[in-house]
Amino acid sequence: MTDFKTLLFRAGFMNFGKLNRVQVCDFLCVSERTLERWIADNKPCPRALRLLELRIDGRISTHPAWRDFKVCRDGYLWTPRGHRYDAGFINKLDFLQRSNRAHEAHAVQLQTEIDNLKDLVQASDRMRDIGKELITMSDRFKFRNILVNYETKKEKSA
Repeated sequence: MTDFKTLLFRAGFMNFGKLNRVQVCDFLCVSERTLERWIADNKPCPRALRLLELRIDGRISTHPAWRDFKVCRDGYLWTPRGHRYDAGFINKLDFLQRSNRAHEAHAVQLQTEIDNLKDLVQASDRMRDIGKELITMSDRFKFRNILVNYETKKEKSA
């Protein structure tokens, strides 16, 4: 059997060699006197050993962020707002997040293409307007050429 103090250390209840007795007593639901007896005799109850082993393995968290979360005997995780999740769903969250990120990236790419197409339509409209202006300008030049040619023909005939 592993030394009880070693289990307490591995479970994260010792900082710089000093045992946080209040935190251990809260976690194991025992009095400080019982804890002292377990440490002195190195004979804690099996439930305390099991709880420490679960905490060492990371299957029990006392982190404040998880304070109001519960796991019921049927294996469901209950949130503070009363939502229930099974382990299979939680296991799929990583896949769902990656899938969502891929869809978001694809949406950004499509939005970029749409913006580029809008720019092309605006450029096309501008080119059409420039073309109309060039046609108008060329019509004016033709009219001037016609007037100049008429004037030269009129002068030659006179």
